Amino acid sequence: MPATLSAADLSQPDVIANPYPYYAALRERSPIFGYEDYPPGTIPGQDVPRPAWAMLRYADVQQVCREHEIFSSRDEMQEQSAGTTLMLVNHDRPYHGILRAMASKAFTAARIASLTAWMTQTVSRMLDDEPMHDGEFDFMRNLAPELPARVMCRLMGVPEADYRDIRRWANAFMVTAENDDGTPLSPAVRQQCNREVDAYFTAAVDTRLADLARGVSLPDDLITAFIEAEENGQRLSREEVIRFCVTLVVAGAETTTYYLGNLLGYLVEMPALFTQLQADRALLRPFMEEAARHSGPVQRLHRVCVRDTEVGGVPIKAGDWVAIFFAAANRDPAVFERPDEFLLTRPNANRHLTFSHGIHYCMGANLARLECETMINAFFDRGRALEPGRSPARRQTGGSLNYGFATLPLRLMPR
Repeated sequence: MPATLSAADLSQPDVIANPYPYYAALRERSPIFGYEDYPPGTIPGQDVPRPAWAMLRYADVQQVCREHEIFSSRDEMQEQSAGTTLMLVNHDRPYHGILRAMASKAFTAARIASLTAWMTQTVSRMLDDEPMHDGEFDFMRNLAPELPARVMCRLMGVPEADYRDIRRWANAFMVTAENDDGTPLSPAVRQQCNREVDAYFTAAVDTRLADLARGVSLPDDLITAFIEAEENGQRLSREEVIRFCVTLVVAGAETTTYYLGNLLGYLVEMPALFTQLQADRALLRPFMEEAARHSGPVQRLHRVCVRDTEVGGVPIKAGDWVAIFFAAANRDPAVFERPDEFLLTRPNANRHLTFSHGIHYCMGANLARLECETMINAFFDRGRALEPGRSPARRQTGGSLNYGFATLPLRLMPR
């Protein structure tokens, strides 16, 4: 670690791979100016990041999330980029409230729960089909990214066979995206993927709207639900339905991929934990919450200050960008005792901010939990232990938006 740290260090590849010591070293200086990195949907090498205040203390992050009328989620940098402007994520009240109400009518708890049996069967089939070399497989190559992509296809009502494209588009949209050899995606590849995902869902939505106009009965899926959602007489426009589809795909697929990888990483690193959870599945949800706190996939998001204010006694001016580091807040010793330790029975683990806080709390949090629970239970049902593969695991270093494995070689020891 350098003798003198700055906020700019947080975007360095070695820090992205292991950010927590740097968060600890910089936390007491929060807010600290000079952090530069890319919001989702922007293109490194083409767009120019804007210097931001890094918010690293729990109280600072929570304040920014709570004061949504001061810290806007509208991202002009992302709007001017080639990527689709995300619904909800990049909107403020009052429009955000209307959008969230309509999305809540489409993205219901019942719809998520209805996936349980299908998801269990799908994971079982994926494990049966996973190519192995002498019993070894890389969890991050197929299993971790494949399940969220298949789930998104199922929810949207598009062909499940298209999951590979969904996976590729989501990966390109997020700034952590890498090629298989660890090199960053080129701006041209990112732009092409952004065009493809827009065209794909434009065609899907237009087909559904044409069927509606002809009086054809529409399938019960998210595209239909978004088309039919209404709040106070207001409906989503065609363009908004398309952007909702893109939002769910890129936000849900990539983040859950890293969450899955981090969870499996714990079970490899702590063999006794695998045995304990396998014997008592009721501990699985506490395990997932502590994992979300200790090494949640989402590290940070951006906001823009719209009027002069203060955070932690530091003046923040209108027009300033701020980066809220959920992951740094999740290890703030002012809130979490012994924050760097993984404690399965931590009493306040659910206070973590990995799924955000306030009006922008992640609508897909329970879906992500269900996907992870299903995958882990499948491993418990099939094996007596997880062991590391012959090759070392490697964390991604493409960007500080997410924390997770790029590769995770594993061996599942049969029961």
